[in-house]
Amino acid sequence: MLNTSRRRLLRPPSPRGLVFFLLPRTNPSPPKSLSLSSSVAPFSQTLTFLIDSCGLSPESAISASQKLHLKSTENPNAVLRLLRDYGFGETHISKLISRHPAVLSSDPHRNLKPKLEFFRGFGFSGESLVRILTSHPLLLRRSLENHIIPCFTFLRTLLPAVGDIVFVFTRSPHSLNADLNKSILPILAVLREHNLPEDRISKLLKIQPGILLLPPRRANEIVEEVKAAGIPTSNPIFVYAFHTIAGLKRVNWDRKMAVYKSFGLSEADIISSFQRHPMIMKISEEKIRRGLEFFLNRLKLIPDDIARHPILLRFSLEKRILPRCAVMSVLKRKGKLKENSSVIPALLATTSSFLERYVTRYQDDVPEVLKAYNGEIEFKG
Repeated sequence: MLNTSRRRLLRPPSPRGLVFFLLPRTNPSPPKSLSLSSSVAPFSQTLTFLIDSCGLSPESAISASQKLHLKSTENPNAVLRLLRDYGFGETHISKLISRHPAVLSSDPHRNLKPKLEFFRGFGFSGESLVRILTSHPLLLRRSLENHIIPCFTFLRTLLPAVGDIVFVFTRSPHSLNADLNKSILPILAVLREHNLPEDRISKLLKIQPGILLLPPRRANEIVEEVKAAGIPTSNPIFVYAFHTIAGLKRVNWDRKMAVYKSFGLSEADIISSFQRHPMIMKISEEKIRRGLEFFLNRLKLIPDDIARHPILLRFSLEKRILPRCAVMSVLKRKGKLKENSSVIPALLATTSSFLERYVTRYQDDVPEVLKAYNGEIEFKG
C-alpha cells in the first residue's frame, strides 16, 4: 500500500495539471460579477482544446489562450478538419495555431475555405500552401476581396510565368502582406521613375520580394546608391546590386570594405569588384578574410586579379578551390603544364570543363590527378 501511494505521488503531472500549475498565482476568489461557469470553465476548455486537439505545449497554450476564449469546440474542430483537408499536418497545425490562435474562431466555410481555394487556384497547394500560411498566418486575417485578390492579381502581371508567384512567395511569405496601394504601387513608381525596365523589375521581385515592404523613400535611396557605384539601371547587374545593398546595413558594408582594404585592395578595386559581381558584399567577413588570405598569400595572386575575377571569393575553398589547385600542382610537377601558367582559368571553369581539360585528359599518364581532385593529395601551396 505504501509503495502504491509513493508511485502515485511520483507520477508526472498530466498536461492539464501542468497547465494549471504554470498559471500565475492569483486570488482564487473570482470577482462578484463573474461566475466560475462564465470565466474558469471556458478558460479551462480553451486550454484543454489547445493542448489536446492542436498539439500546443502547456506554455504555448497559456499564451494563445490570452487571445482566444472558446465557448464551444464545434467551430474550432471544423477549422482543424478543414486545415487537414488542405494538407496541414499536426506539426503545421500546432505552429499555425500558436502564431495565430484566433483562426480557430474563423468561419471555416465562409471565411477560410474561400481563401484556401483562392491560394490553391494560384498554384499554392500541399507543401507550398502549408509553408506560406504557417510562416505568415496573418494572411488568413486579410480580406479576400480587398487585399488578397487585388494583390495577387496585380502581382501576376509582374510574374506571369507559371509557378513564378509560388516560387517567389514560398521563399518570402511575409512579402505577401504588402498593401497594393500603400506599398506595391509606390515602390514600382520609384523604380519606373529611374527607368528600370519592366523585365528587370520582374527579375528584382524574384530575387528580392522583400522590396514590396520597403518604404518608397528607402527604395529610392538604394537606387541612388547603386547608381553612385557606377551601375546604371540599364545594366543587367543592377538588380543584383540593389538586392545586395537592400539586405546590408551600412555598418556591415563599412566593415567588409575594411577587410578588403586590409589585404591591399583599394576602394577603386572594391568598387570594380562590386560592379562585376555585387554579391561579393554579401559574403561573410570571415569568408572574405579566408579567401583573400589564400588567393593573395598562398596562390600569390595580386589585388587586380581579385578585382577582375571577384567571383573567386564566392567559391568554396574546401570543395572547389583546394582540389583544383592540387590537380594543377600535380600537373605542373609532372611537366604537363608550364610552371608559370595561371590557375585562374582552371578555377573559373565549369566542373565538366575542368574535369575534361585537367583530369580525364591526363589521368592515364598521371593517375595522381584523380587522387588530387578527390582530396587524397593535399595542396601545399
